[in-house]
Amino acid sequence: MTPKNPKTHQRHTSAHLQPSDQYDSDIPLPPTHDIPPQRTNAELNLSVLQRHLPSTTAIISIAPYAVVYIFTSSPQSDPAWEKSGIEGTLFICQQTPDAKHGAERYSVVVLNRKGLNDFICPLSGDIDFEAGYIILRSRDNDLAEENIWGLWIFEEDEGSSTAGMREVNAKIIQECAARAARTAVNPSDGADGYSMDG
Repeated sequence: MTPKNPKTHQRHTSAHLQPSDQYDSDIPLPPTHDIPPQRTNAELNLSVLQRHLPSTTAIISIAPYAVVYIFTSSPQSDPAWEKSGIEGTLFICQQTPDAKHGAERYSVVVLNRKGLNDFICPLSGDIDFEAGYIILRSRDNDLAEENIWGLWIFEEDEGSSTAGMREVNAKIIQECAARAARTAVNPSDGADGYSMDG
C-alpha cells in the first residue's frame, strides 16, 4: 500500500548552528591507562602453574585432558585401579634445581577440573607405560608408603591434534624422570613425595 500523500522533508540550515571541531561536554573522559602487554598462552599457563607449584620454571609438554588413577591393594579386596577424582589438563614441568645438591627437578601436574585438589608428582626413578597408562610410583613422605598412580591421557585418531598424545607424553615423562634420577645425589632421601594440594 502506498502512502496517499507523501510529504517531502526539506532541511533548513540555521545560521546559528555552525559545525565545530571541539565538542564541550560535562562528561569526563575516561582515564588513560597503559594497556597490559599481550601474553601468549604459554606465558599464561606458566603463571597459573607457578601459583600451584612456585618452583616451576618451564612447561615441557601439555596434554589437554588426563585422568589420575590410583592403584589400590588391600587384604579385603583384589588389587584394582580406581579413579582418584582428579582430571584435567596435564602439564610436564621443569622446576628450579634442588637448592641443596643442584639436581634437576621435574614434575607432572594435573590441574583438577572436578575439585580443588590438584595432582603434583615429582618425577624420579622408573616410569612405566602399560596398557595405555603412564605408571608413576611415589613415596608419601608422611606415611612412608609407596603410591602407584596411573595417568590416562585422552587422545583421538590420527590427523587430530591429540593423536599419539599418550605415547609422546609417556616418553617425555620417562626422559625427565631419568634426567632427575641421574643428577640426584640420593633419590630415596624423601625428595620424591607427591602432593595433592587443595
